[in-house]
Amino acid sequence: MLKIKSLIAFSIALIAINSDVYAQAAAQPKPKGPSVKMCTIPTDSTASTKITLAQATVWADDLPIKVVCGDGKIYSLTQFNFTMMTLKPFQSKDFGLANNGIPILARKAIDGMKTGDTIILKGVSGKGPDGTEIKLPNIALAIKE
Repeated sequence: MLKIKSLIAFSIALIAINSDVYAQAAAQPKPKGPSVKMCTIPTDSTASTKITLAQATVWADDLPIKVVCGDGKIYSLTQFNFTMMTLKPFQSKDFGLANNGIPILARKAIDGMKTGDTIILKGVSGKGPDGTEIKLPNIALAIKE
């Protein structure tokens, strides 16, 4: 009987310790990654998601691929899914996962883009100026002329 009472007391103490640990963990703020909003290619003009074909080709050829985001920092893209939408004919073509650059077939397709066609990067990861890798928002770049 004494062993059962000791075992019950030990179990209650263990439950109390565990619930205290969980309460402390829940009370501590969880670290948050940077909340980056809209990203576009770095240009001399104001940040815009509408770019010229010349800007798109220069951006695609300049490795590592870079974007400037709403926080004012320039990020080097490390991984993303590359999709291109064309208006004439209206279609969406997925070029797949890209690592540290534009997929070769996607790069060739950029040369044939027309006004209104759009480059879409999804599932974007990038490295900031300090080398920290973060998740970036989806990026859409429309050809304007």
